[in-house]
Amino acid sequence: MENNIQVIHLAPLPAANESIAGTDWSRTPLGPLAKWPATLRIAVDMLQLSPFPCALVWGSDLSVIHNDAYPIHSRQGCAFHELWGTAWAVMGAAVFQALEGQGSITEVSLPIEQQHTRFTCCYSPIRDEQGAVAGFVHTLIAASASAEAASEWRERALSFEAQLASYLADSQHTWQLSPDVMLMLDDNQQVRMANPAWQRLLGWTAQNQPATPLSELVHPAERTDCILALTALYKGGAASTFEARMRHAEGHYCWFSWTTLAGQTMPMLVGRDITETRKSIQRLAEAAVRDSQRMESVAKVAGSYGHQMNNVLSGVSSSLEWLERRLLQGRTERLEDYVKMARDCAERAIGLTHNLLAFARSQPLSPSPLDVSRLMREAEPMLRQALSGDIHLEWQLDSAPWPVQLDRDQLRNALMHLCANASEACLGRGKVQIRSSNERLSYTAEQPSGLPAGDYVVIQVEDDGHGMSGETSAHAFEPFFTTKEMGHGVGLGLAMVHGFVHQSGGQVWLESKLGHGTRVVMMFPRYQGSLAVQPELEPKPMQAHGERLLLIDDEVNLRGLMKEALVDRGYEVSDAPDANTALGAYRSAGPFELVITDIGLPGGFNGRQVARALRMLDPGQKILFITGYTEEPVEQHVLDQPGTSLLYKPFSLDTLCRQVQHMLHE
Repeated sequence: MENNIQVIHLAPLPAANESIAGTDWSRTPLGPLAKWPATLRIAVDMLQLSPFPCALVWGSDLSVIHNDAYPIHSRQGCAFHELWGTAWAVMGAAVFQALEGQGSITEVSLPIEQQHTRFTCCYSPIRDEQGAVAGFVHTLIAASASAEAASEWRERALSFEAQLASYLADSQHTWQLSPDVMLMLDDNQQVRMANPAWQRLLGWTAQNQPATPLSELVHPAERTDCILALTALYKGGAASTFEARMRHAEGHYCWFSWTTLAGQTMPMLVGRDITETRKSIQRLAEAAVRDSQRMESVAKVAGSYGHQMNNVLSGVSSSLEWLERRLLQGRTERLEDYVKMARDCAERAIGLTHNLLAFARSQPLSPSPLDVSRLMREAEPMLRQALSGDIHLEWQLDSAPWPVQLDRDQLRNALMHLCANASEACLGRGKVQIRSSNERLSYTAEQPSGLPAGDYVVIQVEDDGHGMSGETSAHAFEPFFTTKEMGHGVGLGLAMVHGFVHQSGGQVWLESKLGHGTRVVMMFPRYQGSLAVQPELEPKPMQAHGERLLLIDDEVNLRGLMKEALVDRGYEVSDAPDANTALGAYRSAGPFELVITDIGLPGGFNGRQVARALRMLDPGQKILFITGYTEEPVEQHVLDQPGTSLLYKPFSLDTLCRQVQHMLHE
């Protein structure tokens, strides 16, 4: 269906009244002009059309808005009692009378340009939409004016309140000047007409308004409420109200309180911006407190980590012991079982170390621009495996999320941990919701660990399980804290999530109550660049043809295994335990098609410096960095150089061979 949305705009202010339009009203008690109530804006409209000297006095601060004919030209927005301070003795009584709702006309002598001039003054009260006196109009006419002019002025001044009431009754003026969003919908629930507030508050115009039902612009969490309210409206139901976030044209959401109205021609919605009242400052402040209390003792962490590592290393040691015994006996039965047990235990140890590094924010990350909604949809089969068969997984994903720059694997692992925790909290039966949305924070956080103002992508995982007590929630992100029985949980899942989110520049907090489920909220900063193209799957490693490699690593056993794997694939490999030996080998046996170097090397000369030295000899030298942990990660500009890549330990030998093949043939 063709989009015929019509946005009605207010005509520009006349040139003669540019002093009003050009004033920065945000610096006055009246606030920004765009947020003025309809009554005030309409009264200003009438003020500008008046041929007589007029000033509109508004609010408890008696702020002045005057036309060009007003005899005292001062800064717009100043206080009335400051403007007429020298004449307050003869004007004060009439002002208070007007503020009580009673108009009056008096003759006074006022100081104008250092001389007194006789004026007839009129004070006409102005009422707001609720009928309360909000201000008054101060009109002046010189005593020397002709009788005809005085008569015309008196008639206009005395009828100003009636004129304003008539003006307010004109729906066209209310439509254009209202600070609230006003929408008219067609039979397909699409926006057919919108007042200027639609563009001013949410950025939608006739050009960028999507040709979809209005409910598609509502946040997924409140979309059902919107659909129900609109359905009732189209069926002739009574007016109803609901609160829902509406998508801004730039992608984030703003909170509005919506009222449905049955219009004469088309259904109508009126929305009042309530974003300011829904800020999440309190949540972030509470998260900062929990963050500061998450660790009780370093000794507890070290002891628990040692206990868990002893368990998995005992499994590795015992499996290798049986493997060695069977080989010495010349027996081959169950050799595969012992290898599998050793590998499983080693993978558990790797996962334990990764989680601990993530908690400590020392886990090396490989961030890349990504679409979180797409990633979560792709990870759905894996996430469902983390949930039992009787857990219902419900999605509320933003259809157009902002990009974020995160480590894909770590985000998937975090979601896996959260889903596994949610499944256990539901005792195998219940509902888990995963949501994503764009959020804009417009305040400046005062807390040290609070998020600064800006754009964020929010991911929430919520369950309807048994929930946590306040004491348990306060310790939930601590490493090795678990409420599970011994042997049924390590207690590093939430700690890993906490570390990963903070290392990625975001914030995470937990909301829970006994008997009412748990919600974990992760906020990640918006990435301002474009999404990267997902890489295609690498082909299986092929047999090499004698390409020459230099391998540098101070771990003797690991270096030997890597060299053996590469030689087995057909490469010619020279190896070195440190930087000096490697540079000597390069000078005597170089050049090499590829240099593989650990970043952390002994002797005060690290892998980054080795690469810099080698590229001084050969600027085109290809370098593959390998590392498990470093306090000083490789700078991004180094990785961006052609022929440079990074591989994180631990990795499989097959992964190493794939990466080498990729770099040699790119």
